[in-house]
Amino acid sequence: MSNTELINETVTRCTHCGNDCRDESIKEVELIFCCSGCLVVYQLLTKHNLSSYYNFEEFPGSEIKNQASHQYAYLDDPSVIEKLLLFNENGLAKVSFKLPQIHCSACLYLLENIGLINEAIYFSKVDFLKKKAVFHFRINEVSLRELAELLSKIGYKPELQFDKLDEQKTNSKAFRVLAYKIGLSGFAFGNIMLFSFPEYLGFVDGGSVFYLSYINIALIIPVLLYSASDYFVSAYKSLTFGKINLDFPIVLGMATLFLRSLYEILFQVGEGYLDSLAGFVFFLLIGKWFQSVTYQQLDFNRSYKSYFPISIMVKEGFKWFSKSIDQIVKGDILMIRNQELIPVDCKLLRGKARIDYSFVTGESDLMSKEINDLLLAGGRQVGESIEVEVTKKVDQSFLTQLWNEGVFKENLASSSSQLINQVSKYFTITIIGLALSTLVYWWFKDDQIAFTSFTSVLIVACPCALALAMPFTYGNIIRLLARIGIYLRSVEVIEHIQDANFIAFDKTGTITDSQKMKVTFEGEDLNERNASSIKSLCVHSSHPMSQAIVDFLDDVNTSRIENFVEHVGEGLEAEISGTTIRLGSSSFIFGTIASSQSGVFVQIDGRYIGHFNFAHEIRKNIRQVLSQLKAKFALSLLSGDSNRDQKRMASLLGENAEIKFNASPKEKLSFIQSKQKEGYKVMMVGDGLNDAGALKQSNVGVVISDNVNNFSPSCDVILDAKSFDKFGDFITYLQRARLVIYGAFFLAIVYNLIGLGFAVTGNLKPIIAAILMPLSSITIIIYGLVASYLTFQSAFK
Repeated sequence: MSNTELINETVTRCTHCGNDCRDESIKEVELIFCCSGCLVVYQLLTKHNLSSYYNFEEFPGSEIKNQASHQYAYLDDPSVIEKLLLFNENGLAKVSFKLPQIHCSACLYLLENIGLINEAIYFSKVDFLKKKAVFHFRINEVSLRELAELLSKIGYKPELQFDKLDEQKTNSKAFRVLAYKIGLSGFAFGNIMLFSFPEYLGFVDGGSVFYLSYINIALIIPVLLYSASDYFVSAYKSLTFGKINLDFPIVLGMATLFLRSLYEILFQVGEGYLDSLAGFVFFLLIGKWFQSVTYQQLDFNRSYKSYFPISIMVKEGFKWFSKSIDQIVKGDILMIRNQELIPVDCKLLRGKARIDYSFVTGESDLMSKEINDLLLAGGRQVGESIEVEVTKKVDQSFLTQLWNEGVFKENLASSSSQLINQVSKYFTITIIGLALSTLVYWWFKDDQIAFTSFTSVLIVACPCALALAMPFTYGNIIRLLARIGIYLRSVEVIEHIQDANFIAFDKTGTITDSQKMKVTFEGEDLNERNASSIKSLCVHSSHPMSQAIVDFLDDVNTSRIENFVEHVGEGLEAEISGTTIRLGSSSFIFGTIASSQSGVFVQIDGRYIGHFNFAHEIRKNIRQVLSQLKAKFALSLLSGDSNRDQKRMASLLGENAEIKFNASPKEKLSFIQSKQKEGYKVMMVGDGLNDAGALKQSNVGVVISDNVNNFSPSCDVILDAKSFDKFGDFITYLQRARLVIYGAFFLAIVYNLIGLGFAVTGNLKPIIAAILMPLSSITIIIYGLVASYLTFQSAFK
């Protein structure tokens, strides 16, 4: 379930008491002992002042209470603050906390609206599966210590991680604890089986059986209290909030096995089922371990080993060369041009730095920096190019996190997620109802079979496939696509691509290959001074045409510029030694759109001196790619260039395609919005330079990375230009991937029908059910990994 859907569910109904939160007739006192999240919803919807309820000590989730004020005193230490903060600049800070208490929709709603309690916390984002939350706050108004204290007061004690750069170390403690639990349950399972064999085989008398059974009880108690504790805690918390989660039938099955076994042993009417119970917990934890290892490996490969195709200009001697960010080392000198991302912490050496940290903080105010000031990764330079010295190795996990936060993209529910949510919603209730019906049916015939069948139904039913199929299958798909230069922001992006039915393309740098642009100049002879001024201006822009001009004037020296301005989608201007130079489209230079005129026009001190012509070569295999897409999608072209390429573009995209030239960035955005209003799910494919707004607005934004630094956290897909010829196969692969998910659902349904059939009829022992349940989860995971790989191999032959 997406965050948006969880919030909607919370807003509709109180997760603790079940009351309709929108009913203004409900008095405050009826909600005062509900969860903190429920109170927030009620106060919001009835327009009460939330800040008056700052003290949440009366609520069940507030376990820390007054101890918090002393517990977090060390968070005032500057060295500790420096280690924990992900960002700290001009009073704006960012921190990520592990919050193990997150377990329901009310938790999510409260944490993502915590700014209503303290306005200094202006943004928060929760990762529900990882139980993590990122907070952006004004550190001059609320300190890190005060933030931690506030979270503790409302029931979410932060689990602080100082070694934030090593996710493997961060997770090692959890894996170690899981290993201990598996070891304990395995030890108990083996020994209980050993002590039970003599009785099963009739080798001991009644007195010996009595003592051996008591040993078995002693062995099973730590298994329940320690190894199985997570399941009991999860089920208890769900019940305290008026919910029945997926762990509840598991816990009910455990409790039934234990109590029945205790009864049989103490009253000497049977040998009990403690071996089955220990085995159940053991195999359940084995399945959990397998899931965790597989998930962590997929996540680690994505966060640390799959570098995005971002290139940066690096100085070697007196020349600049383009390098991939994974090749950057401490001490390298980099050039950061206008609107380019700073991929690594660095020190300013030259130029006027005006940094936009909105991708990190959400705040768009520019920050001016002086020579030797530290520049933090994640900012964008606005204005002239700057030279910086790398002070720290590129942290790929930081870029991945920055992208995953998706501050600028709205969470939209996909059709697949909606299906899963509907099935999952009623699964647990259905299983409990079936188990009770089975118990009642067999009770009047054979109470022994009634007990066995009831327990087996609870244990064998496996809702896990519904939760595991998508993250593991799609997670593997993301990993496989990264191998061929296609990077996806999250598994949700896959679903949105599957739902898309309209694709809009940019032209320059997308349909055409910016690396194969032929440049000529028409006009006055370019003297050395004018050529130097033109190149000096173009160096500061990352637009494909600007860089093509720089390559055309390869042997020309550059000069220092001042007052550089880039008018997005129009042109550039600056001053060089008292001379004003303007370069851009015909409308930018002459003030009117002349559709017959194409290229980049040059004006020096108000005098037009000529223009550059560009022969655009289309990308390799573009006809084949568009031919694949035309059969499945409505296509369009949005270009800021003149319509000289109208005929060629029409032949490529087809006669039914909507083709718009001379489109400004704002007009591209408006076009996307209009198509969405018509009911289309729009995918926008561009280079991320003049179409950032359209990429952000679209349901899926795809950026083509062509040897330039155009990484944008607001996009959904980064496509290495070398892999553009695989774009059609990429779409086909993701559409087939939906069939893989449906296949996983089919396997889960077949498993549950067969398992429940045997359980209901009393032909399935609890120990066999205990083995089958985690085995089914492992089967679903393996199926998803193998099927997604085979489908990948088939799609990209």
